[in-house]
Amino acid sequence: MRLPLGMSADRSLRRLRNLNSLLWVGKGGSPGTAVLRIEPCRACSKTIKDTGRVSIGDISIAVLPPKNPALVPKQYLSEKLPQSLLQHLRWIMQKDQLGQDVFLIGGPGPLRRQLAMMYLELTKREGEYVCLSRDTTESDLKQRREIQGESAFYVDQSAVRAAINGHILILEGIEKAERNVLPILNNLLENREMQLEDGRFLLAAQRYDKLLLDHTKEELDSLKLVRVNERFRVIALGLPVPSYQGNPLDPPLRSRFQARDVNPLPFNETLELLQECGPQADVERLNQMLMFASTMLTSESTSLGLPDFPITNLPELAKILNVMPGADIHSLLQRLYPYNVMLGKEGQTAVQGTLKRFDVPLSRDEGYLIQSVDRQIDSAMVSLVKGRKTSKLKVAAGSSSGGNDSKFISTAYHDSFMADMLTSHHVKDFCIIGPRGCGKSALMKKFAALLGYHVEPIMLYQDMTSRDLLQQRTTLSNGDTAWRLSPLVTAAMEGSLAVLDGVHRINAGSFSVLQRLVHERELQLFDGTRLVGKDRYELIKSEHNLNDEDMKERQVLQCFCSWI
Repeated sequence: MRLPLGMSADRSLRRLRNLNSLLWVGKGGSPGTAVLRIEPCRACSKTIKDTGRVSIGDISIAVLPPKNPALVPKQYLSEKLPQSLLQHLRWIMQKDQLGQDVFLIGGPGPLRRQLAMMYLELTKREGEYVCLSRDTTESDLKQRREIQGESAFYVDQSAVRAAINGHILILEGIEKAERNVLPILNNLLENREMQLEDGRFLLAAQRYDKLLLDHTKEELDSLKLVRVNERFRVIALGLPVPSYQGNPLDPPLRSRFQARDVNPLPFNETLELLQECGPQADVERLNQMLMFASTMLTSESTSLGLPDFPITNLPELAKILNVMPGADIHSLLQRLYPYNVMLGKEGQTAVQGTLKRFDVPLSRDEGYLIQSVDRQIDSAMVSLVKGRKTSKLKVAAGSSSGGNDSKFISTAYHDSFMADMLTSHHVKDFCIIGPRGCGKSALMKKFAALLGYHVEPIMLYQDMTSRDLLQQRTTLSNGDTAWRLSPLVTAAMEGSLAVLDGVHRINAGSFSVLQRLVHERELQLFDGTRLVGKDRYELIKSEHNLNDEDMKERQVLQCFCSWI
């Protein structure tokens, strides 16, 4: 969520729009209605027994028990999936049966990634996730050289682990990778072969099995030949270039993928989703917001140079309207699309004309004010008042002893703005944008004191890399190499308030590695450790009878709500 606070900050908005604009999935696929069906079945393999089958329409695939259940995504599938999503899942399942890698291409937003996670959860497949950026190197995909006990050795990275173990490799941000990085995967995609730094050679399953007819496994091991699992697949996610900034795929590499265009959800399916998120909200007001958002995504709006509206954040506005029926629609839309600070005069006039067309009043009425904040364990109950109407909402809170900041001198504008911050905090992370000296830091300190958060300040700068954001390489006093967690990851693990100061300075390619942390509270670090949200973490433990030590052994750690 974005809360404008004064003057323009175009670069900040572009970064956060790419990070926070959600949704993008369209109908496509075969005509007709797709039906998802999960049923048990008998063994259909001589060596491996499957635990069931999943069918979408006329496409069916066997579901095998995962070797490491902690690596299977959770809570991405809903009970009732829209038809457009089922059509995409059916297409991915069809390509999986044919042994083909896929490339999901579409506008900015997390839905392409969430679509891939849905497929992994549906088929119970383990996944390896890599967010590509300008800082991604060959060692991030293949092998990394480590030193332990005065001995050097190589550690397999995501692409190699996925190929050997038969996982699905998800490559996000194809357009952000440097041109000399992705070609190292070309032979792995085409022939399922790769030469590793430690002397081993990955060999396709069919060729390896043919060699076993004339040689023993010990002989092949002595030759350092490693079999690539026949279930290994790659799902690439990227933006269309040159519509968006980035590096286009090389034609030889592009031909290795089966591409699919992932477009926005149809109007009726989006409206149903909004009604599910806000059952108490006025349907007419939801319809107004959706019509405005859909209009801003048309080709006419694009031809005027207007940026894309983050339509997938509309469910968050529906949740706000569900608990605050009197909230001003224009104010809510400005949090997602602050046109008054990111567009010029002509662009503002075009947006205001669209708002008037759908009877959205432009003048902001009197906002909400904070009546009381009742602190509880890891949460707080906030009472907001507007005239004679009172709304209550539950927000996450910290565990430290917060209190009033005596140095903070409140004004009527800051009181209303603080209520907006708490409202956004109810559903999403948010960004405060404003000129130097307007009170951004003071408001954030007041916000942290009000909810009892420990503040973790993180200064961003132009030359900052993705390793500076997540993990940094370091050398111990005895010469061993190790990874050191960044303050942001530490804040995520401890549930602190991470304040990213200077979003407009950092390179967009490096900043994009935080997408999963912002949207799903998940993160895969460079050393293989995975951070999983609290709900998903507890679900994995309960389903597979694991304790915290078992999860730590599998390199899966709990991620608390670190509001950014």
